[in-house]
Amino acid sequence: MNLETLQELWKEDCKIDDDLYCEESLKIPRLHQKYMEYYNTFSLMKKEKDGDYRRLLKEKWLYYKGKAPSSVYKEMPFDFKLTTKEEINMFIESDDDIMKLQYRIDYIEQILLYLDSVLRMINNRNFQIKNAIDWEKFKNGF
Repeated sequence: MNLETLQELWKEDCKIDDDLYCEESLKIPRLHQKYMEYYNTFSLMKKEKDGDYRRLLKEKWLYYKGKAPSSVYKEMPFDFKLTTKEEINMFIESDDDIMKLQYRIDYIEQILLYLDSVLRMINNRNFQIKNAIDWEKFKNGF
C-alpha cells in the first residue's frame, strides 16, 4: 500500500451521504478501525526502517573510517583517508544507500502524517454530522 492508494481510499470513505446521516454515524467505528490498522502497520514499518537505518549508519561509519572488514573493500574500494568527523559525516550523509533508506523513512513519515490527519477527521465526524443535521433543521425552519 502506498500514499496514493490511501488517498484514493479516503477520497471515497470521506463522503457523507446527506440522506443517511444515521448510517453515516454508524460507519465511524469501522472507518476508525480501518485507518487505525493502516496507521499501526506503517508505524511498525517505520520502526523497522529506523532500526535498518541505524545498522546501515554503523556499517557506513566503519566503511568510511577504514575499519570495515577487508572483504568489504575488495567489493567496494575506497581510496580516501578520512581523518575528521566532518569528512566522515559528509560522506555518510551523501552515501546513496543512506539517502535511499532516508527517503523511504521520510515517505513512511508522510503516510503516517496523512493517516493521523484522516483519523482526526474520523474522530470529528460525529460533530460534522450533527452540524449538517442542525443546518438542515435551520434551513427547514425548525
